[in-house]
Parts: sequence; C-alpha cells; structure tokens
Amino acid sequence: MPIAMSNPVHDSPRSEHLERAAPVRRIATLALAHLTAAMVVATPTQAGEIDLAQADSSEIRVHVDDLERERTSVEDDMDRLEAERLELSALIEQADLEFGTVEAQLTRATEAIDTASDDLSSKIEALALLRTEQSVRYEAAQRAGERLEVIGPMISRLVDRSEGLGADIETARRALEEAEEREREEAAARARATAAASGPSPESGSTVVQFAYDQLGKPYGAGMAGPNAYDCSGLVAAAYSQSGTALPRSSQAQWNQTEPIGRGDLAPGDLVFSHGLGHVAIYIGRDQVVHATKPGDTVKIAPLGVLPVDGYRRVPG
Repeated sequence: MPIAMSNPVHDSPRSEHLERAAPVRRIATLALAHLTAAMVVATPTQAGEIDLAQADSSEIRVHVDDLERERTSVEDDMDRLEAERLELSALIEQADLEFGTVEAQLTRATEAIDTASDDLSSKIEALALLRTEQSVRYEAAQRAGERLEVIGPMISRLVDRSEGLGADIETARRALEEAEEREREEAAARARATAAASGPSPESGSTVVQFAYDQLGKPYGAGMAGPNAYDCSGLVAAAYSQSGTALPRSSQAQWNQTEPIGRGDLAPGDLVFSHGLGHVAIYIGRDQVVHATKPGDTVKIAPLGVLPVDGYRRVPG
C-alpha cells in the first residue's frame, strides 16, 4: 500500500509561519521605502503673484485658473498622505494586537506550539519562526511610526496651504468681477466717445434717443432691461420709460402697440423692426440706429442698411 505523503510546502508549521511572515516582510519593506523615498511631497507648481488692482480681466482669469490647479494638486497630495497614514496606522494597530501585550504573545506562542508536530524539534522551530515574525512586525511597526511622525506635519502644512489658496482664490475672483465691471464701463465710455466723434448727436433733444446713447457699450443681456445690460426690446422699453411711456417687453408686442410709418417718415425715436419682428432698434437719425445686438455683444450704433427691415413704427403720443 502506498504511503500518503504530506505536502511539505503547505502542510509544515514552517511553511505556515513563512507564509504568514511573507506579507509582513513586504509591509516592512514598504514602510522603509515610504520613509526613505517619500520623505518630501513633490511641491506643486505655485501660481505666480500678480497685482490684482492693476491686472486686466484676462490676466486675473489666468491667475485664478493657476490657483485652482495648485489647490487641486495640494488636495491630491493631502489625500495620498492621508491614505498612507491610515495604512500605516492599521499596520501598527495590527502589530500591537498580535504582539503588543504578554497575553497576545502567549496566545500566538500557544497557537504555534499547538499547530506544530508532536516532536520537540518541530515545536522549537515553530517558536523560532514566530520570533522571526514578531521581529519583522516590530520592525514594520517601528518604520511605520517613524513615517507617521514625518507625514503628520506634512499633512498639516498642506491643509494650511489649501486653506490659504482658497482665500487667495476668493480674493482673485472678487478682483476679476471688479476688473470685468471696470472694463465694461471703459468700453461704454469708448463707445460713447466714438459716437460723439463720428456719429450724429441726438436729434430734436429726444429723451429716448439721449437715453439710448447713454447705454452705448453696455453688454447684451437676454431678458434684461437695464441698468447694466439690455436685450433689444428691453433697451426700447427702458428708453421710452424715460419719457413716461410704458411699452411691453417683447419686440412683437411692441410692434402691436405702435403705429406704422413709411421709410420716408422716420424720425429720431421711431422704432425699426427686423428679423421677422424678432429684433427692434431705435432710430437716431441720419440712417442710423442704436440697438442691443446679440449675446456676447454690446449696445451699439449701426447703419440702418445692415438690418433686414420688416417695418417702421412710431410710438403713439
């Protein structure tokens, strides 16, 4: 009868303890590698300093983007170090659980003896392997503790940097809003200056036309009737409100509430409808209109001839 042979790789106490010790040695190696190779977190590229009071909106916008990228990099480093801290803390906790007290060590020694073969040499070998495992775990925990002493302050510095960047971003965003507002006002002033230099002056002292001139350079804003932005019918309604006339808030409704006139009867303040009644402009004389054009554009003067005119209307009164 053949004799059953045990598998020396999987069945011996030595193999069992070696298999238990192998991952511990790997963790110890990783802890040592963390300590020697990851002592310093790569410093993220820092956003350059700019004078927010003097920079234009495009420069500030780039600065905000740089600050946000730096904050993202800092937060990535924080996440990585926090994950490492949890891993190392778990390693120390496990080592303490298995070998940190006399009772725990006795429990492991009893287990080693009980699982060894009955002969004395096997039990001695099991205890020797247990001592090796204990030594490896102790070294891993010691290395992990050293690494924790390093990364704790690193995480604190990164938290401080992230909070500082958050404050810098908010400051830069406020500066961006101010720069954009300043540039809108400057654009409006340039448009008015250009109109005064090259375009006709408001004719007949029309309050409506004068108001339209005063809005030159302000941005188009869908559904808006001032004071900072306008769409086409919003500009018309706001202009006529200056003279006490209430007009509805859509170009089609304004068409219906006004009276038809011919091209030859146009006078400053009359309305010019185009684009299938989807657009309305204010006639200012000399074959020119003021209108709120389209998204991304501004209130401006345009030649009457550029509009695909549907008709000319006059506000009663």
